[in-house]
Amino acid sequence: MNACLICGSRTENKEFLCKECAKFALFCERRCPKCGNFTLTPDEPECFSCKGKKLHFDKIFSLFIYSGSISKLISEMKYGKVRSIAEILGRYLAENAPIELIEGRTVIFPPMRFLDKLLRSFNQAEILADRVAKAHNLKFDPKLLKKVRKTAHQAGLDYEERTKNLKDAFALTRSVKGESFLIVDDVCTTASTIEEIAKLLKKNGAKSVNGLTLARRTPYFS
Repeated sequence: MNACLICGSRTENKEFLCKECAKFALFCERRCPKCGNFTLTPDEPECFSCKGKKLHFDKIFSLFIYSGSISKLISEMKYGKVRSIAEILGRYLAENAPIELIEGRTVIFPPMRFLDKLLRSFNQAEILADRVAKAHNLKFDPKLLKKVRKTAHQAGLDYEERTKNLKDAFALTRSVKGESFLIVDDVCTTASTIEEIAKLLKKNGAKSVNGLTLARRTPYFS
């Protein structure tokens, strides 16, 4: 028997949420064609979030909207330090990732500083990325990126502040020329993390960079 990760009730078909809790897990279905953010006008070429911005990533796909049951699970995973939730959500993300977004790519993730990872005991983005790579037989390179500068917590910062906070925070450990990448993370808020890594990869000759996240924050749902 499988138990709901929110309330503990019995679930069906190996789902991680029961029927009642699943009602509060919203899929991100109206996506901006430029940045992948939730938008009320998906037919427009840009949304309020990316309008007028030069972006280095090619596409971002987020499975859920960060709200309700999903935000509760992600908070429990990260701040409650529950590794098993990351593994379960990682498998679900892998099963629902668009093939055209991920095929033929090297899978990577935003690295944490050693002390931060030690305090949490795991990097949830690394677990999600590992599950996606294994499920689709993709190359996984956990050592490609390293964090070379301490940054402030991103929570509460706007796009400009997040961009400044992450500037030159990452470095590469090998050549990436001509390679295509998939950056996997748990939550996308302003896409500044994916954008900063994509910028670094493209600057060093990467061919294409896509992003895949479990959830997307949006002011429409909080």
